[in-house]
Amino acid sequence: MRSLPNIIITGTPGVGKTTTAAQILSLASSSSPSINLKHLSINDLVKTRECHSGYDEELQTLIVDEDKLMDEVEKEIEDGDGEGGWVIDWHSTAGFAVRWVDLVVVLRCEETNVLFDRLSARGYKDNKVQENMDAEIFGVVSEEAKEGWEEEGQVVELKSVEAEDIEENAERIMQWVKSWVKDHATDGKQG
Repeated sequence: MRSLPNIIITGTPGVGKTTTAAQILSLASSSSPSINLKHLSINDLVKTRECHSGYDEELQTLIVDEDKLMDEVEKEIEDGDGEGGWVIDWHSTAGFAVRWVDLVVVLRCEETNVLFDRLSARGYKDNKVQENMDAEIFGVVSEEAKEGWEEEGQVVELKSVEAEDIEENAERIMQWVKSWVKDHATDGKQG
């Protein structure tokens, strides 16, 4: 049984997943007592463990080999049976086993002008910007997460437009982590 929860921070590109994950880890390490959370960037895993089958020039993205990727994720998080404490950062929940994850956080940036500027600043081509804008407008990531975890009630959507939103979201998630730890402690102590 995990002594710390596993969390997926998800959402379309440009909503602040990596920044939010970093803020959560910072809060965890400075809390008293500190909480040993670890970041798992799926983008990095795709690249470093070669979980892709090439590059899509039109969409400017690696073509992810989802089976290989999930095998690598499973190894990293010990099939969800390890100590836990993973903050997983990825634009999708597809392929993740429900048993691996205790909380799915879907970050939303529904102010399309803000998201457009973020995506454009990354140098994305127009078709990639439009695809990601459409995904955000239609709530594709949120719907995917809700379908995967519908019975578990583990999905929360959080607004991620301003820098203050990221700070508030990280604090809210840390409060959830502390409550989870307290609720799952077998002897009143973490771990």
